[in-house]
Amino acid sequence: MIVSRRPIEDSEVLQFLFDNSSCFFNRKEWFRVLQEGFDIPIVAYCLEKDGKICLVLPGVIFNFGIVKMFYSNIPYGGFVGDFQLIAPSLVRFEKSVKEDAIHIIRIGRNFDNQFPDLDGFGQEIAFTHLIDLEGLNEEQLWKGYKKRVRRDIRKAEKSGINIHAAAHPGEIDALFGLYLETMRRNEAYHVWTKKMFNAIYRDLTRQGRAAILLAKLKDEIIAGIILLFSPETTYYFFAASSKKYLSLCPNDLLVHYGICLTIGKGIRYFDLMTSPREDSALMNFKEKWGAQKHPFHFYEKSLTPVRPWLWKGAWRLMNTSIGVRLMRSLRRG
Repeated sequence: MIVSRRPIEDSEVLQFLFDNSSCFFNRKEWFRVLQEGFDIPIVAYCLEKDGKICLVLPGVIFNFGIVKMFYSNIPYGGFVGDFQLIAPSLVRFEKSVKEDAIHIIRIGRNFDNQFPDLDGFGQEIAFTHLIDLEGLNEEQLWKGYKKRVRRDIRKAEKSGINIHAAAHPGEIDALFGLYLETMRRNEAYHVWTKKMFNAIYRDLTRQGRAAILLAKLKDEIIAGIILLFSPETTYYFFAASSKKYLSLCPNDLLVHYGICLTIGKGIRYFDLMTSPREDSALMNFKEKWGAQKHPFHFYEKSLTPVRPWLWKGAWRLMNTSIGVRLMRSLRRG
Protein backbone atom coordinates (compact mmCIF):
# COMPACT_ATOMS: atom_id res chain seq x y z
CA MET A 1 0.00 0.00 0.00
CA ILE A 2 1.12 3.55 -0.73
CA VAL A 3 -0.06 7.05 0.24
CA SER A 4 -0.33 9.51 -2.64
CA ARG A 5 -1.22 13.18 -2.62
CA ARG A 6 -3.88 14.19 -5.13
CA PRO A 7 -5.61 17.49 -5.89
CA ILE A 8 -9.09 17.65 -4.43
CA GLU A 9 -10.52 18.08 -7.96
CA ASP A 10 -9.40 14.54 -8.85
CA SER A 11 -12.54 12.78 -10.06
CA GLU A 12 -11.62 9.49 -8.37
CA VAL A 13 -11.14 11.27 -5.03
CA LEU A 14 -14.44 13.13 -5.30
CA GLN A 15 -16.30 9.95 -6.20
CA PHE A 16 -14.72 8.08 -3.28
CA LEU A 17 -15.74 10.85 -0.85
CA PHE A 18 -19.27 10.91 -2.27
CA ASP A 19 -19.62 7.13 -1.96
CA ASN A 20 -18.17 6.89 1.56
CA SER A 21 -19.28 10.07 3.35
CA SER A 22 -22.59 11.89 3.71
CA CYS A 23 -20.91 14.97 5.17
CA PHE A 24 -21.55 18.23 3.32
CA PHE A 25 -17.97 19.31 3.98
CA ASN A 26 -16.60 16.45 1.88
CA ARG A 27 -18.31 17.69 -1.29
CA LYS A 28 -16.80 19.47 -4.30
CA GLU A 29 -19.15 22.44 -3.81
CA TRP A 30 -17.68 23.08 -0.38
CA PHE A 31 -14.10 22.61 -1.55
CA ARG A 32 -14.70 25.34 -4.15
CA VAL A 33 -15.91 27.69 -1.40
CA LEU A 34 -12.77 27.02 0.64
CA GLN A 35 -10.50 27.49 -2.36
CA GLU A 36 -12.03 30.82 -3.26
CA GLY A 37 -12.40 31.99 0.33
CA PHE A 38 -8.87 31.25 1.49
CA ASP A 39 -6.96 30.99 -1.82
CA ILE A 40 -5.07 27.96 -0.52
CA PRO A 41 -4.39 24.42 -1.74
CA ILE A 42 -6.92 21.71 -0.93
CA VAL A 43 -5.56 18.20 -1.27
CA ALA A 44 -6.36 14.59 -0.47
CA TYR A 45 -3.83 12.14 0.93
CA CYS A 46 -5.00 8.78 -0.38
CA LEU A 47 -4.10 5.28 0.78
CA GLU A 48 -4.05 3.11 -2.31
CA LYS A 49 -3.95 -0.66 -2.67
CA ASP A 50 -3.53 -2.25 -6.08
CA GLY A 51 -4.19 1.15 -7.67
CA LYS A 52 -7.51 1.68 -5.88
CA ILE A 53 -8.26 4.21 -3.15
CA CYS A 54 -9.30 2.67 0.16
CA LEU A 55 -8.79 5.56 2.64
CA VAL A 56 -8.71 9.34 2.15
CA LEU A 57 -7.64 12.23 4.37
CA PRO A 58 -8.84 15.46 2.68
CA GLY A 59 -7.87 18.91 3.92
CA VAL A 60 -6.43 22.35 3.37
CA ILE A 61 -2.83 23.54 3.59
CA PHE A 62 -2.36 26.80 5.47
CA ASN A 63 0.93 28.65 5.07
CA PHE A 64 1.27 30.95 8.08
CA GLY A 65 4.85 31.89 7.24
CA ILE A 66 6.36 30.47 10.38
CA VAL A 67 4.61 27.12 9.84
CA LYS A 68 2.65 25.19 7.27
CA MET A 69 -0.36 23.30 8.61
CA PHE A 70 -2.40 20.54 7.02
CA TYR A 71 -5.92 20.82 8.45
CA SER A 72 -8.49 18.11 7.77
CA ASN A 73 -11.10 19.46 7.16
CA ILE A 74 -12.83 22.80 7.78
CA PRO A 75 -15.09 22.78 9.73
CA TYR A 76 -15.69 19.01 9.91
CA GLY A 77 -13.27 16.49 8.52
CA GLY A 78 -11.03 13.56 9.15
CA PHE A 79 -10.51 10.19 7.54
CA VAL A 80 -12.99 8.76 5.05
CA GLY A 81 -13.03 5.11 4.06
CA ASP A 82 -11.93 1.90 5.77
CA PHE A 83 -11.12 2.97 9.34
CA GLN A 84 -9.44 -0.37 10.09
CA LEU A 85 -6.60 0.73 7.82
CA ILE A 86 -5.83 3.93 9.78
CA ALA A 87 -3.61 2.44 12.49
CA PRO A 88 -1.38 0.37 10.19
CA SER A 89 -1.05 3.20 7.65
CA LEU A 90 -0.81 6.27 9.91
CA VAL A 91 2.98 6.45 9.62
CA ARG A 92 2.67 6.43 5.84
CA PHE A 93 0.23 9.37 5.98
CA GLU A 94 2.57 11.32 8.28
CA LYS A 95 5.54 10.66 6.01
CA SER A 96 3.66 11.81 2.92
CA VAL A 97 2.50 15.00 4.66
CA LYS A 98 6.00 15.72 5.97
CA GLU A 99 7.43 15.35 2.44
CA ASP A 100 5.28 18.37 1.48
CA ALA A 101 7.22 20.51 4.01
CA ILE A 102 4.26 20.63 6.40
CA HIS A 103 5.05 21.17 10.09
CA ILE A 104 1.73 20.45 11.82
CA ILE A 105 -1.12 18.02 11.13
CA ARG A 106 -4.53 18.89 12.61
CA ILE A 107 -7.50 16.56 12.16
CA GLY A 108 -11.07 17.02 13.37
CA ARG A 109 -13.34 14.12 14.31
CA ASN A 110 -17.05 14.68 14.70
CA PHE A 111 -19.11 12.28 16.82
CA ASP A 112 -20.60 10.61 13.73
CA ASN A 113 -17.17 9.96 12.17
CA GLN A 114 -15.89 7.34 14.57
CA PHE A 115 -12.39 6.62 13.35
CA PRO A 116 -10.11 5.48 16.20
CA ASP A 117 -7.90 7.71 18.36
CA LEU A 118 -4.67 8.55 16.54
CA ASP A 119 -1.55 7.18 18.19
CA GLY A 120 1.08 9.84 18.89
CA PHE A 121 -1.30 12.78 18.41
CA GLY A 122 -2.31 15.28 21.06
CA GLN A 123 -6.05 15.49 21.64
CA GLU A 124 -8.41 18.38 22.42
CA ILE A 125 -12.13 18.16 22.99
CA ALA A 126 -14.90 20.53 21.91
CA PHE A 127 -18.64 19.91 21.53
CA THR A 128 -21.26 19.92 18.82
CA HIS A 129 -24.99 20.32 19.40
CA LEU A 130 -27.58 18.50 17.32
CA ILE A 131 -31.38 18.81 17.21
CA ASP A 132 -33.29 15.76 15.98
CA LEU A 133 -36.44 17.02 14.22
CA GLU A 134 -37.79 13.66 13.09
CA GLY A 135 -41.59 13.58 13.20
CA LEU A 136 -41.95 17.24 14.25
CA ASN A 137 -44.04 19.89 12.55
CA GLU A 138 -43.80 23.61 13.34
CA GLU A 139 -46.66 23.51 15.82
CA GLN A 140 -45.09 20.65 17.77
CA LEU A 141 -41.73 22.42 17.65
CA TRP A 142 -43.25 25.56 19.17
CA LYS A 143 -45.02 23.65 21.91
CA GLY A 144 -41.81 21.85 22.76
CA TYR A 145 -39.80 25.02 23.29
CA LYS A 146 -39.01 26.18 26.80
CA LYS A 147 -41.04 29.15 27.97
CA ARG A 148 -38.07 31.53 27.78
CA VAL A 149 -37.40 30.54 24.16
CA ARG A 150 -40.97 31.35 23.12
CA ARG A 151 -40.74 34.62 25.07
CA ASP A 152 -37.56 35.72 23.27
CA ILE A 153 -38.92 34.83 19.83
CA ARG A 154 -42.10 36.81 20.51
CA LYS A 155 -40.02 39.74 21.76
CA ALA A 156 -38.11 39.87 18.49
CA GLU A 157 -41.32 39.70 16.47
CA LYS A 158 -43.06 42.39 18.55
CA SER A 159 -40.00 44.63 18.14
CA GLY A 160 -40.64 44.68 14.39
CA ILE A 161 -37.75 42.45 13.35
CA ASN A 162 -38.27 40.67 10.03
CA ILE A 163 -36.32 37.78 8.52
CA HIS A 164 -35.50 37.58 4.83
CA ALA A 165 -32.97 35.91 2.57
CA ALA A 166 -30.01 37.95 1.37
CA ALA A 167 -31.00 39.52 -1.93
CA HIS A 168 -27.91 41.30 -3.28
CA PRO A 169 -24.12 41.52 -2.74
CA GLY A 170 -24.43 44.71 -0.69
CA GLU A 171 -26.23 42.72 2.00
CA ILE A 172 -23.33 40.25 2.09
CA ASP A 173 -21.00 43.19 2.73
CA ALA A 174 -23.24 44.29 5.61
CA LEU A 175 -23.25 40.77 7.06
CA PHE A 176 -19.47 40.60 6.88
CA GLY A 177 -19.31 43.92 8.72
CA LEU A 178 -21.46 42.42 11.48
CA TYR A 179 -19.07 39.46 11.60
CA LEU A 180 -16.08 41.76 12.17
CA GLU A 181 -18.02 43.60 14.87
CA THR A 182 -18.93 40.31 16.56
CA MET A 183 -15.31 39.17 16.57
CA ARG A 184 -14.17 42.47 18.07
CA ARG A 185 -16.84 42.17 20.75
CA ASN A 186 -15.68 38.65 21.59
CA GLU A 187 -12.00 39.65 21.38
CA ALA A 188 -11.47 36.88 18.84
CA TYR A 189 -9.46 36.61 15.63
CA HIS A 190 -11.70 36.44 12.56
CA VAL A 191 -11.19 33.35 10.43
CA TRP A 192 -13.73 33.60 7.60
CA THR A 193 -13.23 35.93 4.62
CA LYS A 194 -15.56 38.10 2.58
CA LYS A 195 -14.62 36.06 -0.51
CA MET A 196 -15.94 32.99 1.27
CA PHE A 197 -19.27 34.67 2.04
CA ASN A 198 -19.54 35.83 -1.56
CA ALA A 199 -18.85 32.30 -2.85
CA ILE A 200 -21.55 30.85 -0.61
CA TYR A 201 -24.02 33.52 -1.75
CA ARG A 202 -23.16 33.33 -5.44
CA ASP A 203 -22.93 29.55 -5.79
CA LEU A 204 -24.43 27.59 -2.91
CA THR A 205 -27.58 29.67 -2.38
CA ARG A 206 -28.39 29.48 -6.10
CA GLN A 207 -28.00 25.69 -5.98
CA GLY A 208 -30.30 25.47 -2.96
CA ARG A 209 -27.38 24.21 -0.88
CA ALA A 210 -27.32 27.23 1.45
CA ALA A 211 -29.44 30.04 2.83
CA ILE A 212 -28.20 33.41 4.10
CA LEU A 213 -30.86 34.78 6.44
CA LEU A 214 -30.84 38.38 7.66
CA ALA A 215 -32.71 39.97 10.55
CA LYS A 216 -33.78 43.51 9.67
CA LEU A 217 -35.20 46.25 11.83
CA LYS A 218 -36.80 48.73 9.44
CA ASP A 219 -34.07 49.01 6.80
CA GLU A 220 -31.09 48.06 8.98
CA ILE A 221 -29.51 44.60 9.00
CA ILE A 222 -28.93 43.80 12.67
CA ALA A 223 -28.05 40.08 12.59
CA GLY A 224 -27.59 37.21 10.17
CA ILE A 225 -26.90 33.50 9.85
CA ILE A 226 -25.65 31.16 7.15
CA LEU A 227 -27.24 27.72 6.85
CA LEU A 228 -25.81 24.90 4.73
CA PHE A 229 -28.00 22.00 3.59
CA SER A 230 -27.29 18.34 3.06
CA PRO A 231 -30.04 15.73 2.54
CA GLU A 232 -30.08 14.79 6.24
CA THR A 233 -28.66 17.83 8.04
CA THR A 234 -28.91 21.61 8.13
CA TYR A 235 -25.67 23.14 9.39
CA TYR A 236 -25.89 26.36 11.41
CA PHE A 237 -22.57 27.41 9.94
CA PHE A 238 -22.31 31.07 10.88
CA ALA A 239 -23.98 33.77 12.97
CA ALA A 240 -23.24 37.44 13.65
CA SER A 241 -25.13 40.30 15.22
CA SER A 242 -25.00 43.93 16.28
CA LYS A 243 -24.46 44.54 19.99
CA LYS A 244 -26.81 47.52 19.81
CA TYR A 245 -29.83 45.28 19.20
CA LEU A 246 -28.99 42.13 21.16
CA SER A 247 -31.69 42.91 23.74
CA LEU A 248 -34.31 42.51 20.99
CA CYS A 249 -33.32 38.84 20.53
CA PRO A 250 -32.73 38.78 16.74
CA ASN A 251 -30.53 35.68 17.06
CA ASP A 252 -33.38 33.74 18.65
CA LEU A 253 -35.75 34.63 15.83
CA LEU A 254 -33.13 33.65 13.24
CA VAL A 255 -32.51 30.25 14.82
CA HIS A 256 -36.25 29.57 15.10
CA TYR A 257 -36.71 30.56 11.46
CA GLY A 258 -33.82 28.30 10.46
CA ILE A 259 -35.25 25.32 12.32
CA CYS A 260 -38.68 25.88 10.73
CA LEU A 261 -37.02 26.09 7.31
CA THR A 262 -35.32 22.77 8.03
CA ILE A 263 -38.64 21.14 8.93
CA GLY A 264 -40.18 22.55 5.75
CA LYS A 265 -37.40 20.97 3.68
CA GLY A 266 -37.95 17.59 5.30
CA ILE A 267 -34.43 17.55 6.75
CA ARG A 268 -34.06 15.56 9.96
CA TYR A 269 -31.18 17.23 11.83
CA PHE A 270 -30.30 20.81 12.72
CA ASP A 271 -26.59 20.93 13.58
CA LEU A 272 -25.58 23.94 15.70
CA MET A 273 -21.94 22.97 15.12
CA THR A 274 -18.81 23.23 17.23
CA SER A 275 -18.32 25.15 20.47
CA PRO A 276 -15.10 25.39 22.52
CA ARG A 277 -15.53 23.51 25.77
CA GLU A 278 -14.80 26.66 27.80
CA ASP A 279 -17.55 28.69 26.08
CA SER A 280 -20.40 27.80 28.41
CA ALA A 281 -22.53 30.78 27.31
CA LEU A 282 -22.50 29.63 23.69
CA MET A 283 -23.31 26.06 24.67
CA ASN A 284 -26.15 27.22 26.92
CA PHE A 285 -27.62 29.15 23.97
CA LYS A 286 -27.51 26.01 21.82
CA GLU A 287 -28.88 23.68 24.47
CA LYS A 288 -31.91 25.86 25.20
CA TRP A 289 -33.29 24.76 21.80
CA GLY A 290 -33.32 21.16 22.97
CA ALA A 291 -30.06 20.26 21.23
CA GLN A 292 -28.09 17.25 22.43
CA LYS A 293 -24.39 17.76 23.16
CA HIS A 294 -21.86 15.45 21.48
CA PRO A 295 -18.05 15.36 21.69
CA PHE A 296 -15.87 16.72 18.91
CA HIS A 297 -12.18 15.82 18.99
CA PHE A 298 -9.19 17.59 17.49
CA TYR A 299 -6.01 15.60 16.92
CA GLU A 300 -2.75 17.46 16.38
CA LYS A 301 0.86 16.42 15.83
CA SER A 302 4.04 18.43 15.23
CA LEU A 303 6.25 16.96 12.52
CA THR A 304 9.23 19.20 13.34
CA PRO A 305 10.37 20.41 16.77
CA VAL A 306 10.94 24.18 16.61
CA ARG A 307 8.51 25.90 14.25
CA PRO A 308 5.33 24.40 15.73
CA TRP A 309 6.51 25.47 19.20
CA LEU A 310 6.93 29.06 17.97
CA TRP A 311 3.57 28.92 16.20
CA LYS A 312 1.70 27.71 19.27
CA GLY A 313 3.14 30.57 21.29
CA ALA A 314 2.09 33.06 18.62
CA TRP A 315 -1.40 31.49 18.39
CA ARG A 316 -1.91 31.74 22.13
CA LEU A 317 -1.00 35.43 21.93
CA MET A 318 -3.37 35.99 18.99
CA ASN A 319 -6.23 34.61 21.05
CA THR A 320 -5.77 37.04 23.92
CA SER A 321 -7.25 40.55 24.02
CA ILE A 322 -3.75 42.03 23.66
CA GLY A 323 -2.94 39.78 20.70
CA VAL A 324 -6.21 40.58 18.93
CA ARG A 325 -5.58 44.32 19.28
CA LEU A 326 -2.02 43.86 18.05
CA MET A 327 -3.17 41.96 14.96
CA ARG A 328 -5.73 44.68 14.15
CA SER A 329 -3.12 47.40 14.45
CA LEU A 330 -0.74 45.48 12.18
CA ARG A 331 -3.50 45.01 9.58
CA ARG A 332 -4.33 48.72 9.65
CA GLY A 333 -0.65 49.51 9.29
